[in-house]
Amino acid sequence: MIDKNYKAGTQKGSANYDAVITLIATPKGKFPPQAGIIIEALVAAKGNTLTVGELVGTDGSTESALDKAGLKTVQTPNDIWTYYKARLVEEGLVTIS
Repeated sequence: MIDKNYKAGTQKGSANYDAVITLIATPKGKFPPQAGIIIEALVAAKGNTLTVGELVGTDGSTESALDKAGLKTVQTPNDIWTYYKARLVEEGLVTIS
């Protein structure tokens, strides 16, 4: 029997597109430009808050906040977020809930 409503569970390391990213501080001094684009996108967002899906886009059909902020790279917005996420949290710049 085939269940037409079957959905796979979340894969380890998969992005939670509903998680909320809140900017709580801006960096001081030297900072990687691509990480800076994440900060710029959050500065421009209403309430300095975006969901992960809004920041990186979810399915390619909508422009991500990173693209709107001027991200220029061959890497995807999700790759940039994944790479810098831990650093942004560790440095006390963002919270994720």
